[in-house]
Amino acid sequence: MNTLLLKLMLMPLLIAGVTLAARRWGNVIGGWLGGFPWVAGPISIFLAIEQGKDFAAQSAMGSLVGCFSTYAFAWLYAKLAPRLHWFPLLMLCYAMIFGSLYVGQFYSGSIHLLFAALLLFIVFIYRVFPRPEVPALVAAPPRFDLPLRMMVATVFVAVITQLASWTGPVWSGLLTPFPVMTTCLAVFTHVQQGPAPCARILRGMVNSGLGYATFLYTVGLVLPHTSMLAAYSVAMLFSSLANILTLKYLR
Repeated sequence: MNTLLLKLMLMPLLIAGVTLAARRWGNVIGGWLGGFPWVAGPISIFLAIEQGKDFAAQSAMGSLVGCFSTYAFAWLYAKLAPRLHWFPLLMLCYAMIFGSLYVGQFYSGSIHLLFAALLLFIVFIYRVFPRPEVPALVAAPPRFDLPLRMMVATVFVAVITQLASWTGPVWSGLLTPFPVMTTCLAVFTHVQQGPAPCARILRGMVNSGLGYATFLYTVGLVLPHTSMLAAYSVAMLFSSLANILTLKYLR
């Protein structure tokens, strides 16, 4: 199957599944599910298929760097959502992201040190994250909500992977954890339900950051030395175990 076609088929299903889970089990669990490598995983696999395993492994290290801005985005958006309209707030958060990614492209240190620093950063962000109360009443979303989320996520993933040969492994990696699913969840929740539910879904996303980081770290270490099937299977196993532990803490 053509990889672009696979992307266009896969991403609508992923964003729809996470959205429906948030409506069924609440924003915190929905955010936790949204923090899984639903986007980073397929992008990494597509990069490995189209650009080679070494390219994808190098991109995974860049993705670890990019994760710092992703979780900073979640905290900043949740912190300022009660005071700012969604569009200027989103532009402010995106400016922060691209500024940090520009600095992050120059990192050339150890992937082990990077992984340890990211875990400490995630723990710090989670501890200082806003913790609003559960709202008493949640308005029903409009009919166009789910199709629009699916379209936005699909277009972004297709663009990133198609431009990989032009951007190179560093920027392909940096842009992989760009908060496309997080943006969809945050903005739609902010507009439809208000800042408190928005903060709750973003907090859930940060909680699953340990599993996300573990996935990228494992891919960066294992992929150059084994088959794609083995590398991504191990990465998903470790990521799932980490997220099971964080779910217990979140509950």
